[in-house]
Amino acid sequence: MSSEFCVYLQAIYGVNSMRKTIMVAFAALLLTACQSKHEQLQKQISERKEALKEHQDSALTMSQADVERLDQELQKVSAQYEVLKWDAEEAHNKGTGTPELYERVTRLRLKRDSLQAQFDVACSKIKYIRRLQEDDLGERMPR
Repeated sequence: MSSEFCVYLQAIYGVNSMRKTIMVAFAALLLTACQSKHEQLQKQISERKEALKEHQDSALTMSQADVERLDQELQKVSAQYEVLKWDAEEAHNKGTGTPELYERVTRLRLKRDSLQAQFDVACSKIKYIRRLQEDDLGERMPR
């Protein structure tokens, strides 16, 4: 406050009244600032919740695409494995099996198991994101 204004208030209201007026003005200013800050924080919270919803939607879309891709690949590799496994069993029963054939069967089984694990993780991720969206947990980010 300018000194001229303070002198003016002293002349009109006296020293004690001026102090009260300054305190009331300060309290009103503080209350206005707090309300403004509260509104600003509420706006930021709603923006973050909207961003989280968009993040979850995009993560869900990507995970669904992964599941589709992994499912197709898993079906193809599983069919190849079953055919090769049957061939290896037939060759073993005839005594014509080779180490290379058994190694191919083993490698294909490992690939199938790896794809199955990836598929399970992708499905679990989808379930987790959907549960977050259903529960409307805006405070927690998916990890």
